[in-house]
Amino acid sequence: MSSISDVIARDRAAAEQPPGIASVIARDASTSGPPPAQSPAPQASQPPMLASQAASDPQYGDLSAGGMPAFTSGQVGQIAGGAAHGIGSLVNNAANLVEQGVSSGLNAIPGIRDTALARAVRSTANADTSSQAKTDQDFSKNASPGAQAASIVTPFFLPMGSVADAGSAVGNAVRAIPGMGGTAGRLIGAGLGNAATGALASAGSPINPNGPDYWSQVGGNAALGGLLGAAAPAVASAGRAVGSGVTGLLSPVLNPGRYVGQGIANALGDQAGDVAANIRSAPQFVPGSQPTTAQAGANPTLVATEKAAANANPDFKMALAQRGIDNNDARWGALMGVAGTPADLQAAQAARDAAASPLYQQAHAATANVGPAFMRYAQIPEMQQAMQAAHSAAALDAAVGRGVPPVWPTPTSNTINGSALDYTSRALGDMINDAQRQGANSRAASLTALKSSVDGWTQRYIPGVQAAKDAYAAGSVPINTMEVGQQIANGLGTRSMNAGGAPEIQMMPFRSGLTQAMRGAPYGIDANALNTLQGIGQDLQRSTVSNSLKSPGSDTAYNLAANGWLARNLYGPAFGGSTGLGRTIAGVGTAAAGHPWAGLAAAGGIGKVGQAVGNRLNAQLSNLLLNPNALLPYLDARAAPTVNAAQQALPGLLQRQVLPAAIGGITRGGLMNSN
Repeated sequence: MSSISDVIARDRAAAEQPPGIASVIARDASTSGPPPAQSPAPQASQPPMLASQAASDPQYGDLSAGGMPAFTSGQVGQIAGGAAHGIGSLVNNAANLVEQGVSSGLNAIPGIRDTALARAVRSTANADTSSQAKTDQDFSKNASPGAQAASIVTPFFLPMGSVADAGSAVGNAVRAIPGMGGTAGRLIGAGLGNAATGALASAGSPINPNGPDYWSQVGGNAALGGLLGAAAPAVASAGRAVGSGVTGLLSPVLNPGRYVGQGIANALGDQAGDVAANIRSAPQFVPGSQPTTAQAGANPTLVATEKAAANANPDFKMALAQRGIDNNDARWGALMGVAGTPADLQAAQAARDAAASPLYQQAHAATANVGPAFMRYAQIPEMQQAMQAAHSAAALDAAVGRGVPPVWPTPTSNTINGSALDYTSRALGDMINDAQRQGANSRAASLTALKSSVDGWTQRYIPGVQAAKDAYAAGSVPINTMEVGQQIANGLGTRSMNAGGAPEIQMMPFRSGLTQAMRGAPYGIDANALNTLQGIGQDLQRSTVSNSLKSPGSDTAYNLAANGWLARNLYGPAFGGSTGLGRTIAGVGTAAAGHPWAGLAAAGGIGKVGQAVGNRLNAQLSNLLLNPNALLPYLDARAAPTVNAAQQALPGLLQRQVLPAAIGGITRGGLMNSN
């Protein structure tokens, strides 16, 4: 069997003229009489037009070159004449109908019948009718097809609203009859109204001079128009239904994205607007982490769709896994931004020491005299314990060059320095923490009161200690921030790895690690870092939406049911192209998309088309489930369908203008061709 390219090449070669054909045409055109009988030109070498015709037709050159004939001024004039005839015929035949009606009315009145007036009116009406009938007959026989088409189409643009109004008046009159206000009355009224519209639209139809008498033809025209008027709405409705059905069948092939998007929106139903609002307001908790449509939309139907698609489509399951890997990497990046590096931590510690150490050195060396009240507090056992611990710690730090030795009151001196007071306050703080861990709440309360007194004396007599503490606290915030981040990362880094080779950050371990790390940060952490860590937790919490809908029964059973779920809710019942109808639809759709040979091959394939269409639908479904914004247009259309003014006016335009014009055109065209 020849290929398509071979057939095209062969046809093109057959259409080409042999060498020297132009000279033959010129010679034949200049020679009078027929060519010699003994030397007829071979039939196979004859061009598609006689030589004499070619010489007289300026368009032959265009046709022989394979082009389309250009409109000549004569053709344009013929079409314009046809348009004028169509309008004139419509108006004149309608006017003749009125004249004939007046004539018949006058000749039906006793005393006027057969009078000069009646005879004159009848003669005028008959003459006008005969003249227009002859004009219509001559036009039908002699006009070109283009002119005849123009004569039928042009009257479509005339205002026909009055005809439609008259038909509507008939329908309203029927519905006004007592007992006709129900459904039956509305149906009968609509039918009779449309029939009246059709009958009136036929008023301008031509009259056949060789046919029956005038009124018989008028009655036949009206009957035909009435029948068309009554049947037109039903035919139009059926046409719309067929067109809608064909569009629905071809939509998965021609526009799979819209097909799937509308399927998801329809599955959401009245909740489409809420889902769209959720998607638009979905925050980005972690830079670089992108939620799926189900996670952003927060709707059970979307969760079920995502779960079913993942179980039914391996490609989407892999894409979903990659999205999880990318989001986990984004969370790790945010966490590492809080944790910093060991060098960052060392730099922060050095900065804190540089700011606080000179202040502590100066404050610890300062001295003050204490009074009897302090000496009485110094006799309390807990105070004695704190002072002993403070002495050991301060002396040890001073021995290694990190502080000033403590100075305590003696029986001969009431002097105390800042080092002794500061270290005593620190020791009391450690004792309070121990009591709280042991659950000794009353002891913790008494120690807290004692520490408050010591801090008050320190602030009163040696204020430099508090200034040093403030500098130390301010320098500790970035250090605590990095320590919290590193502690969380170290705890999560020992857990299971994901498919991308990175530790999987899960919501509950992360929250637990954050809580524990914050307890070890006495000076708190940076506010921006805290927002980052909280954002990671919120992002992890949102990701759990994908697992919020548990599958009934075993995962195996769910996997087997996933394709059926998608078919019922998104792709329509049993769609997939596995049937002959499905293959034919896919083939027609492929041909309509501009690939006719591929369409024929697809229609003849067994199972291949269904698989191809299914793959395209699944690819679009994956895109819509991974990119929330891509679904928004379909959600908006489902939530708030928009009907513009033109769409609202279209049914009325069809009823008032197109319907009567079309009926009149059919009757005029049919009768004109019968003349």
